[in-house]
Amino acid sequence: MQKVKSLTPKQEDRRHRILSAARDMVADHGYEGMVMSQVADRAGVSPTTLYNLFNTKDQLVMESLRELMAESAREVIAGSDGPGWRYLYETQKSGAAMVVRSPAYADAMLVALQRAKAGDDLVTVLIEIAARDLQVSMDAMAERGELREGVNTRELAIAVNGVYWSSFILWNKGVINLLQLEHAVLMNFLSLLIPSTVGETRAELEATLADLG
Repeated sequence: MQKVKSLTPKQEDRRHRILSAARDMVADHGYEGMVMSQVADRAGVSPTTLYNLFNTKDQLVMESLRELMAESAREVIAGSDGPGWRYLYETQKSGAAMVVRSPAYADAMLVALQRAKAGDDLVTVLIEIAARDLQVSMDAMAERGELREGVNTRELAIAVNGVYWSSFILWNKGVINLLQLEHAVLMNFLSLLIPSTVGETRAELEATLADLG
């Protein structure tokens, strides 16, 4: 990925238009159906300009996905008091909200993810980065004494990451619908995390789960 530094407002606007156009193309035609020349046309830039910024189609798709996830992360962090279960809860909620806002794009990304191999950029962006984020919060909870003694935070983070993605796969396969998605994501998250917590944190999680119904 090319590192973007000190963009002018005009350059930043152009970059955003290109990445938005790439996401629209993926939503309309799928991961494989995105055509660079058509992205350039949608974004109002020349193909030469597009290729000067993004050398390949895969690079463009990955950067468009990173931008979307970074925007969501900034929103969560702005309303967060740091790593912990509340941060993770809002992150999971935000992930479901992104799917609800752009279901066609999310569907295309999930289809591509299921075809991807270990080590592929798509796996790194969607799964490995999320796993590391989960691990940071699990470790912070352990340090504060919010988890049961002896809980393996890495294994817990992997388990939470697994049930998170299982909800999206169930939606992708038509088992649950968009209206059910956020509820399923949050219920799964809380139900898995609660048994590993203690004290006031456990009480808070149980109350949150009860409020979800």
